[in-house]
Amino acid sequence: PGSRRMKPMAKPGDETGTWQDSEIRFDAPLSQLALRPGEFQIDGIGSVEDTKGNNGEKGMLSITNLRLIWQCQRNSKVNLSIGYGAIISLNIRNANSRLRGSTQALFVMTKFNAARFEFVFTNLVKESPRLFTTVQAVYRAYDTSRLYRDLKLRAAIVKGKQLVQLPGEEICSRVDGVWNLSSDQGNLGTFFITNIRVVWFAKQSENFNVSIPYMQIRQVRIRDSKFGPALVV
Repeated sequence: PGSRRMKPMAKPGDETGTWQDSEIRFDAPLSQLALRPGEFQIDGIGSVEDTKGNNGEKGMLSITNLRLIWQCQRNSKVNLSIGYGAIISLNIRNANSRLRGSTQALFVMTKFNAARFEFVFTNLVKESPRLFTTVQAVYRAYDTSRLYRDLKLRAAIVKGKQLVQLPGEEICSRVDGVWNLSSDQGNLGTFFITNIRVVWFAKQSENFNVSIPYMQIRQVRIRDSKFGPALVV
């Protein structure tokens, strides 16, 4: 897969929104490896080799709730930040490590900016499964909770004209007779406001819907339309 060296996608101080879980950054400034508000470290594993990109180099792998961070022990400027949102798959296979020889390693297949990257991490401590079990468990938790964070269109979020609630989700308000004006003619439907997101689905087809978590909303305002005052999200 693509080249393993890519310049950071943005300069420190230019960040808007949360990029940590969606982007891959190589050799990023140390300020970009610092945990952002709401991000926390779940585990830290020393003596981990970036076998594909820096074979023979021992480093520290930090597992947070948003990403994997690997830093070379010898030179902290050599590092990786891999957001879980960019991960396609995780597999355990044999790899050839300069420090451990042929051994089991964690293969992380990713896709970012239309390019695919493969990362291979080897735990240099024998008989230690933490690298495999922790990364797989944390990624699984991230992957199964995307509706809390991601905007979704035409998803399986409504059943029998009722919102399929997420764990911990509370419906604050249900408003019937709400027009979605994304098309010229508009579509009549139902609007839900919860403690996590806003959801709308069409009266004629509940599969025609949108789920918008609050963390994806940049602005909410009111403007005039041919149907009267309209809420713009």
